[in-house]
This record gives sequence, C-alpha cells and structure tokens, in this order.
Amino acid sequence: MGQAIAEASYPAVFNLVDAAWLPVRRRSGAIQRIAPWQVNDHIEDDPITAFAWPRPDFNGAAHELLIGLLATAAAPADDDDWEAWWREPPAPSLLKRRFAAVARAFDLDGQGPRFLQDTDVLDGAEMKEIAALLIDAPGKNTLSNNADLFVKRGGSPGMCRAAAAMALYTLNAYAPTGGVGHRTSLRGGGPLTTLVVACHGAYGDTLWGRVWPNVESREQIGGSCAEPDARDDLESVFPWLLPTRVSNGGLPTTPSDVHPLQVYWGMPRRIRLLFKDVERRLCGLTAMEDDVLVTHYRTRNYGTNYSEGFEHPLTPYYRQRTKITKLPVHPKPEGICYRHWPGIVVRSRDRLREPARVVRRLPEKTALRGRSPRFAAFGFDMDNMKARSWVESEAPLWLLEDGTARELFESYVNQATAAAHTVTRLLVRAVKSAWYDRPSEASGDYGFISERFYRETEREFYRVLDNAERTIAKMADQDDPTIPVRERWSTIMADAALRLFDEYAPPDALENRNMRRYVKARFFLKLAVTGRGKSGRSLYERDLGIVSPDTGRARKAKRLEVQ
Repeated sequence: MGQAIAEASYPAVFNLVDAAWLPVRRRSGAIQRIAPWQVNDHIEDDPITAFAWPRPDFNGAAHELLIGLLATAAAPADDDDWEAWWREPPAPSLLKRRFAAVARAFDLDGQGPRFLQDTDVLDGAEMKEIAALLIDAPGKNTLSNNADLFVKRGGSPGMCRAAAAMALYTLNAYAPTGGVGHRTSLRGGGPLTTLVVACHGAYGDTLWGRVWPNVESREQIGGSCAEPDARDDLESVFPWLLPTRVSNGGLPTTPSDVHPLQVYWGMPRRIRLLFKDVERRLCGLTAMEDDVLVTHYRTRNYGTNYSEGFEHPLTPYYRQRTKITKLPVHPKPEGICYRHWPGIVVRSRDRLREPARVVRRLPEKTALRGRSPRFAAFGFDMDNMKARSWVESEAPLWLLEDGTARELFESYVNQATAAAHTVTRLLVRAVKSAWYDRPSEASGDYGFISERFYRETEREFYRVLDNAERTIAKMADQDDPTIPVRERWSTIMADAALRLFDEYAPPDALENRNMRRYVKARFFLKLAVTGRGKSGRSLYERDLGIVSPDTGRARKAKRLEVQ
C-alpha cells in the first residue's frame, strides 16, 4: 500500500481533556458522551454509572485512563483529602480546572506532541489499517494464511477520533508482543487489572465509586518512587512529550528513569495516527458521528522497553521463590473465581503473591467501611501474540480494619481455597478411576470437572466467608475462631464433590458397567473428602487446619488407654 494519506486540515485539535468523547451510561439508562472532567455530572439526580464502549477492553482501559488522569492532575494530598472527595465528590468545574494543568499532553492530533504518539512523524515506516490497533485483530500470519475464522479482517475500516484514542490507549496499556522490537506494555502482555469498587452512601453505585477508590494520594505516589528526587515535570510523566527512548540498542527504561506516574501512561509502541477529513461519517466501531476519521497509522519497532521493577498500583504481583523482582499477574484461560483469591484479594500463604496496592490499602480507607466494597478484575488472556479471550469478574470484598483480624481472615481464605484445590484434584482422579482401568494413562483435559466444582461452590464460598468475617470480628482474641467455619466448608465441598461424581460417572453409563471399579472410586473419594485415610488427613490437617476423624479417634483411644 502506498504511503499517501490525505491528512486532516489544521489548526483544529481534538483534545482528550476538553472534548466530550467518552461514552457513558447514566442510571436512567441514557447514553451520552462526556469529557473526563464531567465524571460527576448530575451525580445527585442521574449519576453516571458505567462506561458504554462497545468493547469490554475499552471499558476496562477507560477506567485506568480516568484513574491515571485523576492521580496525575487531581491526586489528594493524603488520606484525609481522599476521604473529603469521597464524602463529597468534586464538582465538574473543579475537575476541569485541575485537568487543565495537563491538557497540553492530551492533544490527539495537531502539529505539536500527540497523545501516546511518537514525536517523529515516522515517514517511510510501515503503514497499517486502523483495525490493527485492536489487540484481538488478526495478525500478519493469520491474514496471509487466510485463517481469520472468528475475528475477521477489516472489522473497522475507519474509526472516529474517540475510538482511535481509546484503541491507542488500550494497546499501550495491555500490549502483547508484536514481533521483533514491538515492545510489550509496562506490565507485560495482557496484565490483570484489579479495581476496588464502592457504593456511595448518598449516590449509590456511580462511576466515581469505580475510579476514586483506586486513586492514590500524593504521599503514596511519592512513596512508590524509586528516586526521592524524581522529576515532577510533565515530560517525565508523559513519554510522548519527548523523543522516544528507542531501544534498538538494548536501552531499557527503569523506574528510576521516569516519574512513578508513568505507570499509567507507558508508551511501548511507536505509532503515528493518520487523520482524514470526511463529511460526518459514522465510526466503523462505535457508530459515533465524526467529521474526521482515522483509517491508517504508521508504526516502527523498538519503542520504549520497560524493564522489570515497575509496580502498577492496579495490578497484583508475584515473585519466584529464588528471586526478589516482582512480576505482574496475568489472567488465565479458565477466568477468575474464588480459587484465585490468594494473591489477588489476600496475600498467598507463602507470601510470594500479593494483591494490587489499591486492594492492599483498602483497610486504610475508613470512609468505605460499611459500604460493601467489591473488586473488579479484568484483562486479556494472551497466548504470546494471540488474544484467546477477555476475562472479567466482580466479587465482594471484606474490609477488616484490625491487623489481627485481617491476618486471621487471610489465613482462612488461604486454607479454604487450598482445600478446594485438593478436593478438585481428588474428584478428577475419582472420575477417571471410575471411567478407566488405567486412569493415570488417560489423556485429555479434565479441567471442565474442576471448573464445574468451583462454579457449584462459589455462592456457598461467599456465604461461608461472610460467616468467617463475622466470627473473626467477634472473637479475634481467640486462638482459632474459624474452626467451626472451616468444618462447615469441608462439608459443603464433600457434598459437592460426591454430587458431581455421581453426575459424571453414573453406573449405567460406565464402560462394560464395571461396578467394582465404580464402587471403589466412589468409596475412596468419600473417604478422602470426609477427612479419612491418608489423602483425607492431608486435606483436613494440612489444608484446612482442622482435626480429621481418623486423628480424632486415635487421640480418643490414646486418652482411654491412659485412663
């Protein structure tokens, strides 16, 4: 394709702080577009409750963009200031004044620096259709092999400026590997994002309740800085205001090279959007009207290469046992459920995995007590350069203010989830033992059985967790207040495992109706999930931390001998 694209006329500039470009949904159901500073518009009578992009990844990234903008231009000085804006959200006019301080970094087009775009016009660089900005767009090999079966080529021949801006931010925030020198995002390809969500006492569920609980104070942002004298100028926050730190010579960008707020504004890709004047045409992605469309962009490899060591406040991290460096967590193909809580909602038992900073700091936000906070988790499940799925989940959080109570609660969550993992392993083994004479040699993926177990027990998990929180709050001074709760959870898991075994391995459907094999498999499963035998004792005593029936009988017999 030739390089000639008739660019839009200037000096008209599309500024992402001033323009009404973000599609949102109000409580009344009305859909409209707002400027970022209008997030609290009509919060008293018809508040904005959610973003309304037609793609879930755009909705997720829009939260991060607004949180980053608030943290950059309107961060509270400390927890007291944060609480003041939670109790009485700022008026749009106040946010407009705050955001004006950084507005020059948010011009999407024009002759000066462009939002998330290279300062070089990239003449002669590779030109791509605008749809290639989408992370799930088919790649070059897929197109050349005519293998774009589910996600078709040319899905969006032209985007309005709003959609192009959101696609650009989404790509840079979640960028997977894109070939030689096309760098991944600051958090690697397809990171997991977790947000704290809270219901406001006066206004209910609002978009403000999805973003402001995740904004750190200036005190906290400064505390996360690698260098005490890190520069506060906009050039160190927004990388597109300076020539790109190209990495074709192996030059990495470390936390000490940039302001800590650049975690929200990382720019690993070298891109230049090409704008074209049209006569009020509809966007191919959003159906929004615009008189300027983006049909192509230029790109060049070896953009900013972010090193390890960054910690994004919205992402959980883990480290390998033999290393100190933290690595970002990425979504898994099976999605997100309660089994992933260790390391996402609470610290893992081995302390190698920990939740995002905003989740860890939730107990410090006293204004959210009694507000039934939740956490929302989302991200792309990536297989190298290929997006397999978009993963999204929302679940309740428990806010325990006392340090001892929090430790007891974390311990209970780790015990409950570890036990569930063991029970799923026992269940799968039992089903295979009923199906096959040589279950250890049976090939195939049996993960669907585990997933069914987690779905069947999820509601009960939250009910029991709520009981654990109340028990701990009342009896935190006791050595082990959750023993009855853990015993109740063991019964729930045992019932679910046996019920699913009967469903997946009914006697009349077994090969050759091998009843001996069936009876043996069910017998040993029941033995284990009720705490008996070697596997059962391990489940009860190692995972749940309660006495197994076998051990209890042995202790009773020993006491009788002594008497």
